[in-house]
Amino acid sequence: MKTPKRTPEEKKLLAKKIIKYYFSHPNANSSREIQEKFKINKVAIHRILSDELERRFNRIKRMEKY
Repeated sequence: MKTPKRTPEEKKLLAKKIIKYYFSHPNANSSREIQEKFKINKVAIHRILSDELERRFNRIKRMEKY
């Protein structure tokens, strides 16, 4: 799948949209559906979601220390 060239600002905005879609549509959040909806490849989806999940996990770990 050939994806269009995006600027860094567009990538950040797209990442926010993908994360919002992923968490707000629990029954429709497969990689294929996200690929088709946002015209982005599988590797980019995996990177965006893994970074967000890692960020959330680290935040929870920090909160548990207190």
